[in-house]
Amino acid sequence: MIPVKLEIEGLYSYKAKQTIDFTHLTGAGLFGIFGAVGSGKSSILEAILLALYGTTERLASKGEKNSMVNLQSPGIAIHFEFQAGKNNETSYKASYIAKRNTKNFDDVKPATHTFYEKSSEGWLPLEAKGEELVGMKMDHFRQTVIIPQGKFREFIEQKPKDRAEMMKELFGLERFDLAGKTKQLLSIEKEKKIKLETQLEGLAAFTKEALQTSEGQLQQQLAQQKEEDQRLTEKEKQLNSSLAVKEKAEQLIQLKTQLAASDQQLPAFQEKQRLLQQYQKAQAYVKPLLDQFQELEIDLEKYRVSVADCERFKIRFEQEIEEKNTRYQKLYKDYSNKGEKEARIRDLLQIKELNKLSSEKDSLAQQLQQLNLQNSAQQEQKDKLTHQIEDAEKALEQIAAPELDHVSKMEAALLELRQLEDRSKLLSDQLKGLSADIASTQKAQQQLLQEAAMEAPTFPSAIQTTTEQLHQVQKDREHLLQQQGLFTYAHQLKPGEACPLCGAMEHPAPLEHHFDEEKLQKTDEAIQRFSQRLETLRSTQSSYEKLHLNMENAEKSHLEKQQEADQLQNRIQQLLKENGGAQEADLAQALQTAKDTLQREKNLQQQLKALLAEQKAFLTKAEQDLNRFQAAEQEVKTLQTKIETKLAEINYPDLLEKYRSASAAQIDEDISKVKRYLDDLEVNLPRAQDALNEARQQQTTNLAHLKTYQERLAEVKTKLGKTDESLSLALAQHDFTGIQTVKDLLEKSLDQTKMEEEIKAFDRQRALMRDKIQALEAEEAVATFDQEQFTAVQAAFQAAKTALEATQKRVALLQKEIDDINAKLEEKARLKKDFQSVENRETNLKELYGLFQGSGFVKYVSNIYLKELVQTANIRFMQLAKNSLTLEVDDSNTFWVKDHLNGGKRRLLKTLSGGQTFQASLCLALALAEKVKALNRADQSFFFLDEGFGALDKNALRTVFETLKSLRHEKRIVGIISHVEELQQEIGVYAQVELDPENGSQVSYSF
Repeated sequence: MIPVKLEIEGLYSYKAKQTIDFTHLTGAGLFGIFGAVGSGKSSILEAILLALYGTTERLASKGEKNSMVNLQSPGIAIHFEFQAGKNNETSYKASYIAKRNTKNFDDVKPATHTFYEKSSEGWLPLEAKGEELVGMKMDHFRQTVIIPQGKFREFIEQKPKDRAEMMKELFGLERFDLAGKTKQLLSIEKEKKIKLETQLEGLAAFTKEALQTSEGQLQQQLAQQKEEDQRLTEKEKQLNSSLAVKEKAEQLIQLKTQLAASDQQLPAFQEKQRLLQQYQKAQAYVKPLLDQFQELEIDLEKYRVSVADCERFKIRFEQEIEEKNTRYQKLYKDYSNKGEKEARIRDLLQIKELNKLSSEKDSLAQQLQQLNLQNSAQQEQKDKLTHQIEDAEKALEQIAAPELDHVSKMEAALLELRQLEDRSKLLSDQLKGLSADIASTQKAQQQLLQEAAMEAPTFPSAIQTTTEQLHQVQKDREHLLQQQGLFTYAHQLKPGEACPLCGAMEHPAPLEHHFDEEKLQKTDEAIQRFSQRLETLRSTQSSYEKLHLNMENAEKSHLEKQQEADQLQNRIQQLLKENGGAQEADLAQALQTAKDTLQREKNLQQQLKALLAEQKAFLTKAEQDLNRFQAAEQEVKTLQTKIETKLAEINYPDLLEKYRSASAAQIDEDISKVKRYLDDLEVNLPRAQDALNEARQQQTTNLAHLKTYQERLAEVKTKLGKTDESLSLALAQHDFTGIQTVKDLLEKSLDQTKMEEEIKAFDRQRALMRDKIQALEAEEAVATFDQEQFTAVQAAFQAAKTALEATQKRVALLQKEIDDINAKLEEKARLKKDFQSVENRETNLKELYGLFQGSGFVKYVSNIYLKELVQTANIRFMQLAKNSLTLEVDDSNTFWVKDHLNGGKRRLLKTLSGGQTFQASLCLALALAEKVKALNRADQSFFFLDEGFGALDKNALRTVFETLKSLRHEKRIVGIISHVEELQQEIGVYAQVELDPENGSQVSYSF
């Protein structure tokens, strides 16, 4: 997560809206947020937590929310833009808005908490929450990204179980909790095992012995099948031979039967041959004359009908011409009167308009009556409104309302007075705490001086004196050691002999032969004593200076807070004085009274304003109603004039009498009927004339046809007489009794070719049957065929066939049984193999379930992650501790410290000093942030620190600062919140937060 922009309004000391632009701050890699104690620095972190998670740790989101809201603000508004997701590529915005209840100042309504994602179309709302977008819970976020005051050491002070749970949730180690999955797999394998056991029990009867028994039975049946197959072949040959003889004997009988039937059909075929000959004569000699005679009869009938039709048409055309001529004369007469009908249509239109004007006049008369009644009622309402306005103005004049500026000043003074008293009480508690800290520090300083046997903190002179004494004793020891070495040569000196060291021949003052070992021992003890004293002085000086620095800071803070408290008291007295010396309760009472008076005045003003607005609207409406009345009255007169004009323009009084009270629809309908008749008249008159002309033309044509058909009828009658004579002559020549006999014969439509073929085929078939009967009777076996003997042969064949089929069925059943046994044996072998595999897998899963049960594997993986985290943290911690300390973690997730200055012995991390604990916490937090960055696959990571710099000495502070600066090269972004001036001097890019008494916390920048 990388912050981009934060807008705060109404949170704690942020009275007015402030915008923190993180773009330049995060661009520097290392930046600070500085300000005095209580200026609102840490509130920035709380605003980020509120925006992302909707709550903070300092105050609960429910019940204590009203304490978050600035006392001079109507609510809280926080808008936080940030980048998150993979490689921090997605931009999001979180909004947290909570407003006070306008009716209850101490009540804060539930907050509106929404998230947005930036796209090309702008900010789009999301359903996801901050935990999903950032990728971690709030507790983990406070331990890895934003670490508020008092929470920096929380990670190392957690219980091992809680620390393991945090690693599990932060790095998603629940994926290593395999107990449930293993148990599920174990259950599946148990079900498989039971199923396989059941299947194997069902296959217990299928053995190799059963297979061998079935195979032996199969061999016996196969041998029997072979013998029966040979027997059936022999019987089949005998049967086939008998069948051939039988078929020939049956064929002989059938041929004789067919020949007898053919003898019965012979007369019919002879008759058919005679009929065919008669039919051929009729076709050749009589049919042409008969066809001609029939055609002439058809023509005769046709012309008779045509003549009759023409005569009938002659009469019809005469009647039709008479009717059409009468219709034409009528239409012509109506067409001559067309002008009069059009004039009557115009009068009907005038009457329609006259009826409309009369209706409008009646309607306007009713409106005039209603408006007259309405004007009377409006006058009464006008008087009533006038009295109400006068009463409201009198009541408003009687109220002595205070000035609004005065009430605002009183309200601001009361609010400021309450804030000052709350702040004064807080400062008093802080002063007591600082006084106690100063006294405790002074007592600790005196304790250090007593332990160092010093009356005053003159550490430099004491250290110098002790150092000089140590140097002097060390010189004495070196002198004694030199003497001790010379004593080895002193006893060798002899008069007259050269010295082994310098070669001198004279020895005027030789050393004594006895060396004072006790003096050397005392010198060593003095050196040890002065060294210990010097180390004690330096250690005491370091501790004393730390206490002195803390006491100076406490005294400085005490002085600042005391000055602030004095200023608050002065301001309180000034406010009380400005408001007439009244106490807070009196001032609150006076303010409430003034507010009530102003509220009554406001209510009366609103009432008066509403009455005036109502009066104005009423007068406007009354004026509009009067205008409508005058306009309606004028319109009635105008309509009366129009009605009189229309009456004078009507030419047909009968129409006026008929349609004066008719509706416009009825008049329009009658007008439409007349118009349609006139329009139809324009069309029907030419059509009637055309129809009359056409009928006369058809009459002329029909008369011409009648004459032609009469001439042709006489001609056909002559031809028909001649043809009848020729036909009678032909019948007599070819022995036909009459014309009807020929017609009956020709109607049969005989197929001559087919009949000739049938007669020839019948003759050929009779000759062929006689030849086949003669050939079959010549064979002896056919002539002596015995049906009983054939039945016996057939029965013997069927018995052999049945026996063979029974044996084949037994062979097939045995073969199927053997195949089934083989298949079952193969399935049994496969099931045994599967059962062994399932049994082995069940054993392995039981062992794994024992390992995974109780989240043991998750704890093991969590410990590995924590050890990797410690290894990463040690890279910086050893540098900060000057290679004297390293961090370790045991298998129970407990933190230890390895002290390399004491033989690498281990001790609990809790035994570190405050500064060392801060260094260890910093290194672990940085390592944890590094792991989170790798988890999110981000190029940059963000780390906000609001803790602990006041507990470090200058050298440690310098080391920590150099460590933080080096993080920029690791693509880290580190933000520091502090009031320590040394850090502000070292960090070039920072935001400055100052508390303005009037406007609240104000944010400025160093750039």
